[in-house]
Formats: sequence, structure tokens, C-alpha cells
Amino acid sequence: MNQKINEEIQILINKYKFGDYNEILNKCSSLLKKNPNNDFLWNLAGLCFQRVGNHLKAITSFQNAIENNSKNISAKNNLGISYKSIREYSKAEKIFKDLILENENYINAIVNIANLKKDTYFFEDALSNYKKALQIDENLPELHLNISNILQVKNEMDLAKNHLFKALELRNDFCKADQNLSMLLNYKDSINDKHLSSMIDKLQNTKLDRDNKILLHFGLGKAFEDKKNYEESFKHFEQGNNLKKEKLSSKINFYKKKAEDIKKYFSKIQFKKNDENSDNNKIFILGLPRSGTTLLEKIISSHSKVGSVSEIGYLYDHIDKNIIIDKKINENQITKFINSNFGSEYDNFLKQFNIKKKFILDKTLTNFWYIGFIKIFFPNSKIIHSYRNPKDNCLSIFKNLFPDTTGEKWLYDQNEMGEYYLIYHDLMKFWNKLFPNQIYNSEYENLINNKDSKIKDLIKFCGLEWDEKCLNHHKNTNPIKTLSINQANKPIYKSSINSSQFYENKLLEIYEILEKLN
Repeated sequence: MNQKINEEIQILINKYKFGDYNEILNKCSSLLKKNPNNDFLWNLAGLCFQRVGNHLKAITSFQNAIENNSKNISAKNNLGISYKSIREYSKAEKIFKDLILENENYINAIVNIANLKKDTYFFEDALSNYKKALQIDENLPELHLNISNILQVKNEMDLAKNHLFKALELRNDFCKADQNLSMLLNYKDSINDKHLSSMIDKLQNTKLDRDNKILLHFGLGKAFEDKKNYEESFKHFEQGNNLKKEKLSSKINFYKKKAEDIKKYFSKIQFKKNDENSDNNKIFILGLPRSGTTLLEKIISSHSKVGSVSEIGYLYDHIDKNIIIDKKINENQITKFINSNFGSEYDNFLKQFNIKKKFILDKTLTNFWYIGFIKIFFPNSKIIHSYRNPKDNCLSIFKNLFPDTTGEKWLYDQNEMGEYYLIYHDLMKFWNKLFPNQIYNSEYENLINNKDSKIKDLIKFCGLEWDEKCLNHHKNTNPIKTLSINQANKPIYKSSINSSQFYENKLLEIYEILEKLN
């Protein structure tokens, strides 16, 4: 590489650190026209495509990098990451294994194969690979975070906390560990005041980037809520939400049109009568985040014949990809998709997961959009819709930081959250009318207040014989992956009912929109 392009690449690397991904992609495109064999630029373009969520273009970029330099280990590893992101698990695993064959101590590939095993529920394999990576380099805080995440899934909370504290020992400004810890610690106990003070100190005295500030604000919001200091708690939740939504685009108009198009299409369809002999081993739990879905998942997966793949997202993403063209639902594409063999594709996808039970539970929340498709492809499946007091539900969403893969502004913006709730509520009314008595609508408050009878109703609806373990779901050691994991591993508690009363004057924008429900 000549000096001029070296200088331009260095500028792009600096921009990458500040998250200017689209600007870098424009510049890379220009530079690659003049330097089409530059594998470094192809790899950098691929990384930017990853960051903006375009993994298909990322894959092409990494392939071009490797074609121009077969020894570009970084591009190979990044290619594996993108394959994993689009759930091409076997392709990703082969790449990581080949890299480890070339260099058994290549820590990036070892960590990535661990991440893949975690995603497909081979938790012991994941833990084994994380520990192998730790033997190579014990000073990586990210490794301790990953191990903690696995231990949380396995309900080994004390060990999980220890790894998070270790991560902070290694790097004090590793705020992802702070935010994770905040979800596990109870700040009513003065023993945790030290961690609370450390988060305040970092926020006030450390030069943090935007992402780390967001993590600390959500962590502090949770901590002050534990202490019943709701004024201070809301201040941090609000600041965290404001920072988070800054770089997110509104999709509300798209969702409004999407809902109308779905209702219009499915209103015209004649659904066939269920075939009694067709596959009936699937259970779908759906609804909004923080509506009680994780509790339902924990209860049902406590049954000896049920295994959960949690929030895999496959059905929703696959349907989206097939029926939406230019950000609009295409009726011809829907008809084409309905006549595809998606049911078999979904079954084959599930085989990649370490689930050996007869019944499989999919808790992808956004599946509420596509109940009509579920009824077509899996007519005998059980559909369970979880809902709760709208104010409590929206407050709980507002108080939580969702995974980075969720680029949804409505999760962090009061006005958009209220509007999205109305869309969701209207669509569920439509599905319930279209499929009367075929969807189990589980009200969170009713489940909490009438635990025994409602759990028995739920298990009966699923077509399962009674299993006493479902009443003791908090003792269930079956792993689940979810934001609400800590709550789900505890006995049923009532403190979240009417929690919005403590923030009654804080979320007026949302609550005003929710008045339209009445």
C-alpha cells in the first residue's frame, strides 16, 4: 500500500472508533474502485456493514477480502461472525473450527465458537470454550462477562456476579459489567452501596463514550429504584433513554401501514380446518417485552416434556425477509411465501439447537405480528399471548436496556412507545377475532394472583398432562435466555403489579396515548 492510501485508511480507522459507519462505507466504496485488491479495505467495509446490520453485504465484503488475501485471518473470523448473525450456524462453525486448526490459540475464533454454542443452547460447550480462551488470556473483561451470561442462564447467580466483579477489576470503565451487575444486585442491601457509588463516580468523573453512559444510567436507574428513590431513579432512566434513542430512526409509520396490510390480507383468507394428525409439538409465546412472557416460558418449560429455544427470532425475521419489498408488504410475495415449504425449513432450523424434548417452545415476542402465518404453517401449534396493565408494561419497557441488536426507537421514546402499544393492541384484537378460542390470552396480573389455577389452565391448553414441577418453576434448572432471567428464577412475586403508580407523573406522554384504549 502506498503512503497516501495508508493515510486515508488511518483516517477511516479513527472514524470507525467514533461510529461513523455510513461515512466510512461511502469512502471505502470510492477507494475500492481505485484499489479493488485491497483486502484491508474490504474487511473494514465488512465490519461497517456488520455494524449497520447488513450482514449479506458484510459477507460479500469479507469474501472479497479473503479472495484477495487468503491469509487475512481477521476477515475469515469476521465472515464467521456474519454467518452466525444470519443464523447460518454450520457455515460459521466450520470457519471458526478451521481457524482453530490453523492456530489452536487463536482466541477470537475460540470465543466466537463459544458464542455460537451459547446461541444454540450447547451451554456446557460454550462454557468450556470460554474457559479455554481464559487460559490463553485471563485479562479480557469481555470473557468474564460472557462466562457470567452463561452462569446466569444456568441460574448460578453468585458465580455470575463474581465474574462481573472480576471484569471490573480488570477494566474499571467496562460499564457493560456494571449494568449487568445492577440487574443481579439488590441495592436495598447496604452491602451493595459500594457498587452504586462506583457507578455514580464513573458517570461524574470519567470520560465515557455515549454507549457507556447509557449503560450506567440504566444501571443507576435500577439501583435507585431498589432504594425507592423514584425521583433519582427516573432521572437516570430518562437520561439513558434519551441517549439511546438519539441515533435510532422512527419506524412507527411503517408499523402502522404494516399492521393495516396484514389485517387486510388475512381478512380475505379462508383457513383450512386443522388436520388432527398434523404436527402439534410447538408452543409459541408472544406479546410485548416485559409483559410476563418469561414467567410463562419458565412455567411451561418446567414440564418434563418441554424444551425452550427462547427468543430465536427465526420465524419473524424469515417472514419479514420474504414478504417485505422496499419497506412495504407485498401481497404477491405473501401468497408465494404461503405456498413455500417454510414449515420444514423452521423444523430443520430447530434441529441445530440442543433441545431433546418432545415439545418445543418459541418465545419470540414479535411473532404476534404473524399469528396468521403460524396458523397456516403450524395449525395445531399452541399460541399463548401474554399481556398486562398497559401503564405497568410501558413503564417496565422504559426502565430496561434491550440488546444492541434491537434497533427499535419505540423502546426508548415515550410517544413512539405509546403508538406502538396501540398498534400491537389493535392487531391482537384482530387475531383474536379471526381465531376465536384458539389463542390463550394470559393476563399477567391474573396469573400472579391466581397462580395455581391459572398454571393448570395453561398446561391444559398446551395439551400436556399435569406436571407438579410447573408450580415450582423457580426451581427449574432448564436454561432460558432472556432479559428477565433474574426475575424468572425467583418464585412468583406481586411487586411489579401497579408499579406505574411510583412514576405516575413521569410518563404522561405515554399515558395520554394509552387513554385511547378506553
